[in-house]
Amino acid sequence: MSEKRMGVAVLSLVASLVLLSGCATQKVQRHGAVIAIPKENIAEYKQLHAAPRPDPFTMVLRTRFPNVREVRTLDDTKVHNYSIYLGEVAPDEHYLFAYYEYTDKGKDVDTDMAAMKEDKTTPQWWRRMDLPRRLSPAHKGNQRWAPWQEVFHHDGPAYKPSQITSRHGSIIGISEKSILAYTQLHAAVWPGVLAAIDKANIRNYSIYLGQIKPGEYLLFSYFEYVGDDFERDMASMADEVTKVWWTYTDPLQTRLPGTPEGQQWKTMEQVFHTN
Repeated sequence: MSEKRMGVAVLSLVASLVLLSGCATQKVQRHGAVIAIPKENIAEYKQLHAAPRPDPFTMVLRTRFPNVREVRTLDDTKVHNYSIYLGEVAPDEHYLFAYYEYTDKGKDVDTDMAAMKEDKTTPQWWRRMDLPRRLSPAHKGNQRWAPWQEVFHHDGPAYKPSQITSRHGSIIGISEKSILAYTQLHAAVWPGVLAAIDKANIRNYSIYLGQIKPGEYLLFSYFEYVGDDFERDMASMADEVTKVWWTYTDPLQTRLPGTPEGQQWKTMEQVFHTN
């Protein structure tokens, strides 16, 4: 190989290593957030979020604001795998629960979100979505959604996004006096329980803790399912180890009104998702 070709090969190798290094340093941050929504606004909210995919924000904005040329999408802010769920905590008391991931490329999520305010379209979307809401104790300043604390996460075995067959969100109550015990348990979940989660084809499983009213707390869980028989796999989790685990965790939780008999967590309705 000539010196010239050798030099080109070395430069190509260095460039590849730099690219790989850049990809390796990108960190995915997971976020959970909550906001209340009045019952009378739910139908309109669902309609606004039922736009065609893969870019519902762009489609809705261009339909409602055809004179606006520039549209900043969630992809511009490195936000992805974004789902919103609707849950009824108590009779006629509804909340929206959001889960999304942010890819760290040298910025932070607050900086990127603030940049969305600078374009011509996003503020119009936000004004359209500025439905009456009740702020929770976790809201700070001008925040629209209250960020919640992640108290548990388990990736599970490696998988591809194309393998995901469904996404799930659910909620359950927890008393203030039980929070410490619950978070301590979930800081070191038993290996046998994690193995049961993996076997049930559950991936990217997170649980968030937040306060919706003074002294009133909830847990919000999100996970992705990669199997082909959800009911069978959920039933398979009730092995001997996990049953013992539940004897510790279930007494710390408070089942919400309307939770089906035999079900611990209350399933929520997915009203929005974009990759």
